[in-house]
Amino acid sequence: MRADHERLAKLAERHATPFHVLDCGRLDEAADRLAGVLGGLGRETRVYYSVKTNYLPFILRRLAGRGMGADVVSGYEMDAALAAGFAPADIVFNGPVKTEEELAAAVRHGVRVHIDGEQEIAVLERLAAAAGHPVEVGIRISPGVPVSTSRDPSYRAQAAAAALRNRFGWPAGSTELARVVDLVADSPHLTLTAVHAHLSSQIVHEELMLRAIGRVLDEAARLHGRFGLREVNIGGGFGVPGIRRPRTGPLSALWAQQGGIPVQDEEPFLDVARLLPAIDGLMERAGLGGVALACEPGRWLVSDAMSLVTRVVSRKELPEARWLILDGGSNVAPWAGTGEVHRLEPIGRTYSSRTSTWSVSGPLCYENDIHASAVDLPDDTGPGDLLCLRDTGAYSLGRSNNFIRTRAAVVAVDGEEATLVWRAETGTDVFLLADPAADPATDAGAEPAAEPVPMARATTAPAAPAAGTI
Repeated sequence: MRADHERLAKLAERHATPFHVLDCGRLDEAADRLAGVLGGLGRETRVYYSVKTNYLPFILRRLAGRGMGADVVSGYEMDAALAAGFAPADIVFNGPVKTEEELAAAVRHGVRVHIDGEQEIAVLERLAAAAGHPVEVGIRISPGVPVSTSRDPSYRAQAAAAALRNRFGWPAGSTELARVVDLVADSPHLTLTAVHAHLSSQIVHEELMLRAIGRVLDEAARLHGRFGLREVNIGGGFGVPGIRRPRTGPLSALWAQQGGIPVQDEEPFLDVARLLPAIDGLMERAGLGGVALACEPGRWLVSDAMSLVTRVVSRKELPEARWLILDGGSNVAPWAGTGEVHRLEPIGRTYSSRTSTWSVSGPLCYENDIHASAVDLPDDTGPGDLLCLRDTGAYSLGRSNNFIRTRAAVVAVDGEEATLVWRAETGTDVFLLADPAADPATDAGAEPAAEPVPMARATTAPAAPAAGTI
C-alpha cells in the first residue's frame, strides 16, 4: 500500500487534482480471474463488458484485445465499441430505448439486439426484411423477486414491491412475456436465440441472486424447447467489496430523523468463483446443457481499477462538526450524497497517528456534495494534503458532470508507464455547444463545421506529460 500511495503522490506532482488513476494491472487481474472461473465450467461461456459502466476508450480497447464482447445501451456506445475493436458479432445492444436509427445501425453491422420494448419487434422485422437476411435477437426477462435484503423490514417490503414493478424486460411466466415472444415468433426475419436477465447493481446476496436466476432459467428452458436458444445472459451486478450501499427503508429513515442510529447491515460481496459454477449447475438441471452461459460484468471488472486523487482545500472546525473540503466532489464522484461509501486514504506525507472523526465534502455549492458524514482520518489533515478515494472505476466517467466544476482527467498506469488517457475538461469545453445559430453548419447549404476533437484525443489540454515513467 505504501508504494501505491507514493506512486499516486508522484502523479499529483504532474497532474492537477482531482484526477482519476487507472491501474491497468488491477484491470487485467480482474479479467484474468473471471476468465479462469468461466474456463473451468466445461461449457461455452461469453463475457460482454458493460460499456455504460465506464466508456473510457483506453479500457474498451484493452478489454476488446482480450477477446471480450461488449454490452451497449445506446447508439454512441455501439459506435465506441466498434471503434475500440470489438467484433460486431460480440456486441449485444441492450436497454429500454432504441431508436430506429440505432436499430438500423445494429442490423447493418450485425450486432445482436436484446429486445426490451415491444415496438422494437416490428421495426427490427422491417429492417431485417429490407436487408434481406434473418436477424438474431434476444429478449429480456425479469424474475419478479428481489435480489437484495436488509434487517430493516420496511426495506425488504420495498425491495419486493420494486421487483414486481421492474420496468426492464417482461416477468418470467407472465402472459405479457408470452405475447411478446409470440410476436417475435410471428416475425419471419427474426430468430430468438438468447434470453437476458440483468437483475440489479451491486448485488451482494448470493442466495437471492440464485433464486432469481432460477426463475429466469425455468423460462429459458421453455423457450429453448421452442426456439433452440444459443445463450443465456445472466447480466452482471456482481457486488464488489470496495463500496458499501445503504439498505434502508422508510422505517430506518424515520428512526434516523428521531435521532436513532440507522440500521447498518454487514455488506458482503459476491464470490464469482462460487456463484458462476452454481449457475452452471442450475442450467444443467434446467435442461440447458448445450446453451452458452454469458455474463455482463461492469463494476466487477473496473471498480477497484480506478481511484480518485483529490486535495484538501479547506479545513473548517465548527462546534458540531469538523469539515475537510476537497477539490473533487459529486461532479467527478457522482455517487457522493447517495449514501454509498468509498474508502478515503490520506497519501503524500507522513501523518499523525492520532485520528479524528471528520465530515468530508466536495467543493460544490450543493448540500448533498458529501463524501462521508463521519470518517476517521489523521488529526493533522489539512489544506494541501492529498486524499485517495478508492473504487471509482464504475459509473464515474459516464455519469460525471460539469455542475460548478469541470470533469477530471484519467491517468492510466501500466507498470512504470503513466499515460494521460482522458484529459481534464476545461471551461471552454463546457460551452462548446452554445449558440448553435452562430454555427455555419446550421445555415442552409453551408459546409459543415469541423467536428470538435473528442476529449480522449484532444490536443488542447493543459500542459501535462502524455506518457513517461512515474
